Amino acid sequence: MAGNRRTLLSTLARCLVLAGWWDTFLPASGWTGLGRTDPLGTALGALLARADAPTPGPATPGPEGAVAGVAAGLTNPRGFAFAPDGALVVALAGRPGPNAGVVRIEGGCPVVVAGGLPAYRIVFGGITGVADVAYLDGQLYALLSGGDTDRGDTPNGLYRLDGRGGAALVANISAFIREHPVAEPPRDYDTDGQPYAMLAMGDAVWVTEGNSNQVLRVGLDGSVARVADLSRGHPIPTGIAPAPGGGAYVAFFTSAPYAEGSAKVVAVAPDGAVTDVWTGLTLVTALTVGPDGSLYALEMATGHGDDPDAIAPGTGRVVRMAGPGAAEPVVTGLALPVAMDFGPDGALYVAGPTFGADDGQGTILRIELSAGRPVAVPPWGGPDCHAGALAQRSRPGVVGTRNRA
Repeated sequence: MAGNRRTLLSTLARCLVLAGWWDTFLPASGWTGLGRTDPLGTALGALLARADAPTPGPATPGPEGAVAGVAAGLTNPRGFAFAPDGALVVALAGRPGPNAGVVRIEGGCPVVVAGGLPAYRIVFGGITGVADVAYLDGQLYALLSGGDTDRGDTPNGLYRLDGRGGAALVANISAFIREHPVAEPPRDYDTDGQPYAMLAMGDAVWVTEGNSNQVLRVGLDGSVARVADLSRGHPIPTGIAPAPGGGAYVAFFTSAPYAEGSAKVVAVAPDGAVTDVWTGLTLVTALTVGPDGSLYALEMATGHGDDPDAIAPGTGRVVRMAGPGAAEPVVTGLALPVAMDFGPDGALYVAGPTFGADDGQGTILRIELSAGRPVAVPPWGGPDCHAGALAQRSRPGVVGTRNRA
């Protein structure tokens, strides 16, 4: 982790702190903001100076019963997956120190699966820790983004969870990034990179890495290889979903000034060929393919035009692809969401916030999509879970590596 690790997490953190949105960023449920990977741009200056930004009121609810809270008490949640038995398993960035981990949701609250993984507070207060989770052949794996090998600590990479609280390194992404730089390294180059999301692909996972801007193939045999170098223009790859032909759809968050409509989705073929498939999107943080076969994108915020000063809370949404340059809103009123997927029950699950949830304010919603109008998300407080339980509980942590202090 070299120098100022300026990521989307730090960008959003700075926006929230300086704009005074800590307590008003989300509806009355008590949630707080979230974010992820991008360098700071001068176009954010006006936004950062806003101390009196108006906060939209709660959204008008969609069809009755369409939205339900299924998890609360999450300490900076990130990606999630469904276990073979259907249970939700969630990656948590946690708190600074050896406090990141993975939890299973039981009764709406988190139960630790693995803890003691490193989390790091980057500039302006953002947290990076465990970025995502996935199952391959029934085995649970975690994608770590909170490593810091510059200090001799745990590397970023793919880890196998043993079910007893420990995690063993399978593949070292930090080493690959140091040894194989992209064509256009970013100005805010991070020697450990920033793994963001992963997709199971046979005996490997494909990983989006949002600092050097690339898609990696990470094998269960410990191998790491570059599938596609996406570094030109620093588009910040985030969400990933399966595409026909053995490749993947990859979303771009885009860099400052985050102009509305400037994000897109590309198809990355197994041979590394990259093709635009969906344009006109905004600040995309996640992708998924629905039961209907349609491609869905999670937009962190919308409605600000070309002016980052106009980015506002409660404007996040889920859109369905309606054509190469067209999007149909299906969920609105989300407050900077970061992860989504369809569950085995066919419902859509959305996680957030991933910023400002140090005390367990993170949540996951279950949303039944309406065949008619978009579902507007109402406030939701969630069950009374013990906040910050992961950060306060001692766990074995990483096997064979040293945890960050």
